[in-house]
Amino acid sequence: MRVNVGEALLYGSIWASIVAWTASECLRLSHPRRVDAARALWAAGAVLAALHVALAFQLRHGWSHASAVAETARRTGQLVGFRFGGGVLVNYAFLAVWTADALWWGLSPARYAQRPAALDAAVRLFLLFIVVNGAIVFANGPVRVLGASSLLALAVAAWVGRRQAKVASHERSAGGDAGVSA
Repeated sequence: MRVNVGEALLYGSIWASIVAWTASECLRLSHPRRVDAARALWAAGAVLAALHVALAFQLRHGWSHASAVAETARRTGQLVGFRFGGGVLVNYAFLAVWTADALWWGLSPARYAQRPAALDAAVRLFLLFIVVNGAIVFANGPVRVLGASSLLALAVAAWVGRRQAKVASHERSAGGDAGVSA
């Protein structure tokens, strides 16, 4: 069996990016004190996503934006019944937003931590939207399973995070003596 290294890197980079994104989000949701690990995974995911796009342009499109738009329009037409190549621009926005966010978090963590909650939510929901579309809606086979598994992991992490916050709040309101009997 002969392995095409370019194809392995093309798909491996996006799989690894999704895993890094998922792990970072899970840490942010359920273990907010693990900020250094979450930040490193966030940056790694952004770099891997950029690598994936560069590999796709090199291996599939000959560095042609028009080729990428045509292929995106073809795939969109197969899935939803009408051709639309604008998804390429959405992918560019995805890379720009994730890269800018990773740079901000890496270069100025204190300022990043103080950014408005609405901005944080907007960035994270936009990235979630793109990951769901790329890893579930437009994906096939094992990639779709990876995408669905990522969403399940996020749901569990969100539940764990809320549960931990509720317990911590209860302990604070009880003066730290919750669950201690005399």
